[in-house]
Amino acid sequence: MDMFVCAGCGTELTAPVARVALPVHTHYGAWEQLHPPLMEPATYAVDPLPTGPPWRLWD
Repeated sequence: MDMFVCAGCGTELTAPVARVALPVHTHYGAWEQLHPPLMEPATYAVDPLPTGPPWRLWD
């Protein structure tokens, strides 16, 4: 399990979370449509091909 923490002071910002694969349907549909949640609670994913700000690459 991972936790997100403040880069400055180290304060925990989330409950424990698990990294999972990015759902294949992430980029389907139009932005103006309402979509159900794509992931289960306590999970997160990183887009391997991010677009848009903040223009930072993940390690």
